[in-house]
Amino acid sequence: MGSFTKGELVLFPFPYTDLTNRKLRPCLVLSNEMGEDILLCQITSKKIRKDKYTVEIKKDETTEGSLQIDSYIRSNMIFTAYKSQIQRKICKIKDKHYKKVTGIINNIIEK
Repeated sequence: MGSFTKGELVLFPFPYTDLTNRKLRPCLVLSNEMGEDILLCQITSKKIRKDKYTVEIKKDETTEGSLQIDSYIRSNMIFTAYKSQIQRKICKIKDKHYKKVTGIINNIIEK
């Protein structure tokens, strides 16, 4: 698999709660690669109650590809994964959205 950069949306195989299977879901790349690891943030397409951690991303607000449907970046749902588990790059979000997500994360950490 190639390299990944901040602001890209990728497909990652999330395990089900009971760990019996996995489902491909989009994630936001938050960091540059750290050896074999990378920092990701969960994205959902389910309309969730808007809270201070959620950033809406419309399917036409991306570059280098697109989302299939409008989605929501869950800035409080961060995890580290092996970059080799990423299936593929989907697209990239605009810089203003990436800065909004990282601003929320910074507020979570600093408070």
